[in-house]
Amino acid sequence: MSKYMVTIIRRFLMHKLFVKTRNVKNFIGLMNNLIDKSNEVPKMGLIYGDPGLGKSQTAVWWTTKNDAVYVRAQNNMTSHGVLEKIVEELGEAPSKKSTELMKQCIDHLRLKPQVVIIDEIDYLIGHSRTIETLRDLHDLTGTPIVLIGMQESKTKLGKYRHLYDRISEIVEFKPFSKEDMDVIVEELSEIKITDEAKEIFFEKTNRFRQVIKGIALLENIAKTNGLNKIDVKQVKGLNIEK
Repeated sequence: MSKYMVTIIRRFLMHKLFVKTRNVKNFIGLMNNLIDKSNEVPKMGLIYGDPGLGKSQTAVWWTTKNDAVYVRAQNNMTSHGVLEKIVEELGEAPSKKSTELMKQCIDHLRLKPQVVIIDEIDYLIGHSRTIETLRDLHDLTGTPIVLIGMQESKTKLGKYRHLYDRISEIVEFKPFSKEDMDVIVEELSEIKITDEAKEIFFEKTNRFRQVIKGIALLENIAKTNGLNKIDVKQVKGLNIEK
């Protein structure tokens, strides 16, 4: 990844006014709804959608702002591995045994409730024991647990009826609207992009990763050629991989 891409990704994540697209607003709404629910109502949530729409970036941003627990699942991760990561994020030294790890999670979350976010849930869906462990953690602590996955994760999680019945809030991340794109470009781009150029840029990009890569490329073009704005010519020649 080039230094231009690294710079603009960091700018997006560290931006004082995080770009609140429709997806981000829906994400915030889901979190608020879960937190505000009474103890009698299940507090599990699901965020799902195609890749490249900013699900993980939004989750990391929200986690940082709200002292939540964020765990990114990995391929073949066991229930022990998930609990171990949660304990680490809670600021404790993980025990060796799974039963003790579960007790650490329960004791901590009962004493200090925190939202737990499990990203890349698709890696765990094939492991019933891990899925049931997350359900148990929710039931025994009452803490909100939010799962984030790909477009198919909603359907795949449906086979775990005991868990799926506890999912009381669901948000689908969708491709950016024109209004979203306009806000993102205005907030993130440090070079002026003409209205005509924006129209073409929007046709070439409709996902978060494409947008930030496109902005990085345009800023690089402007810097290299001493331009103070980007017009149609530069955008038409832009090649952004899907």
